Amino acid sequence: MRIAIDYTAAIRQRAGIGNYVRRLVDAMLEQDAVNQYTLLTSGRPTRERPFPTAENVHGRSIFIPDRSLNIIWYRWRLPLYANYFAGQVDIYHGPDFALPPTGKKLRKVVTVHDLAFLDHPEFAVPSMVDYLNKVVPEAIATADVVCTVSQEVSRALVEHFQTPRGKLTVVPNGVNRHFKRITDPVLLGATHHKFGLRHPLVLGVGTLEPRKNHIGLIKAFYQAQKKKGGPAMLALAGGKGWLYEETLQLVEELKLEKKVRFLGRISDLELITLYSLADVFAFPSFVEGFGVPPIEAMACGAPVITSNTSSLPEVAGDAALLIDPHNTGELSAAIMRILQDKSLQEELRQKGYERAKQFTWQASARKMLSIYQKLYDGVTNFADEEGTP
Repeated sequence: MRIAIDYTAAIRQRAGIGNYVRRLVDAMLEQDAVNQYTLLTSGRPTRERPFPTAENVHGRSIFIPDRSLNIIWYRWRLPLYANYFAGQVDIYHGPDFALPPTGKKLRKVVTVHDLAFLDHPEFAVPSMVDYLNKVVPEAIATADVVCTVSQEVSRALVEHFQTPRGKLTVVPNGVNRHFKRITDPVLLGATHHKFGLRHPLVLGVGTLEPRKNHIGLIKAFYQAQKKKGGPAMLALAGGKGWLYEETLQLVEELKLEKKVRFLGRISDLELITLYSLADVFAFPSFVEGFGVPPIEAMACGAPVITSNTSSLPEVAGDAALLIDPHNTGELSAAIMRILQDKSLQEELRQKGYERAKQFTWQASARKMLSIYQKLYDGVTNFADEEGTP
């Protein structure tokens, strides 16, 4: 097979969908040295995020700037077919919500990561909401297969777009192999010292933006830190996103400058070490198509609290305490419950290790490769078996 994949997100985005595309493609190339891959990007690869170097991969940068290409493909829908840039291919995969115009004989796969732009437009940049409202329905209609990252997203596609179930299949996110609990006192001590951490430590991970509900987490921490045996510090790892200023202002208003640490973007090693150091990991996001940080935290042995909304119960299973993200008192109580109950800490830790094993990039890659093969062979029903994650 000759497979073309839009690799733009992998080059442009450090986290989120960029990480999904990089990890999935890398895992597929580990398992597949036969099929030929063309990776397309409208931006040039960087030293930090290059094209993969496998022998069966050809990276190709499109010479048209992003904005112009988006107008040509998604606003005007001009027949400047993607296979003009990809060459002769059998399958085209758009792993970032959208599908450009392609030749009629080309089989098409699109990945939809969430429908937050429909269900919660208040949590996204308005221009992005407008863009997704245009490209997603078109992509779903023209794709032969629609991949989602959770059953919850598949359910939402059926509800909003009446997408046929036979067209839907789940290829979830995974956890990298190196996300494991660190016990080396030198590494732990270095990270502890670098960020000036104190225990009991609550950790949050995610871009500073309204959807991640850092404001609710800070308010819950504010309540908990007043109590006997409460947390001493809240550390928040992640870059600045849309409307991040409100989060910074809240810390000032509550006079928590010495108790809340904004760590910014950090390396994978620092992230793994922070997960390993955390007494509690809290991820009270309002809406997620999957939600990677809770699974990463579980793989590193952190007791996890997450939301009872969207896909998060599906992903976390019984390995986390589930709370209403709109209820800061409930989140605060969950933090205190973990800190005060050693047996609960250990129970969540052991369940978390087992839960994280269910989400690997190797398994997701096998699933995606099987989708490509079935599509190439002419299969038309891709519905998952009952109960398949």
